[in-house]
Amino acid sequence: MEANSSLDFAHSYGKIPPMSTYELVVLVAPSVDMTEPKTQKELIAKLVGERGSVKEVTSLGKKELAYPIMKQTMATYLVAILEGNVKSAELENKAKLMDDVLRLMLIVKE
Repeated sequence: MEANSSLDFAHSYGKIPPMSTYELVVLVAPSVDMTEPKTQKELIAKLVGERGSVKEVTSLGKKELAYPIMKQTMATYLVAILEGNVKSAELENKAKLMDDVLRLMLIVKE
């Protein structure tokens, strides 16, 4: 049996969950300096943990919010491409513990 066929067998029976690609949008408090790409990637990696890997992070800059979130009227928008087995509930729980993250949205890309 080849290595690939044994992996396919494991995937089909749910032993190894398949890797998925995700898009994560994070709103970061304006008080946090997000100008450095390294800082942006570290924040996203801290959120994702070991469940996935960060492929790309793009900053859309500081923008005014439509309504206040946690008493903030501005936020830095970060868009990240992730790969792995990321769980939305785990991200939400980690984000609640981080004062820098105002809001996030996880989308599965097909």
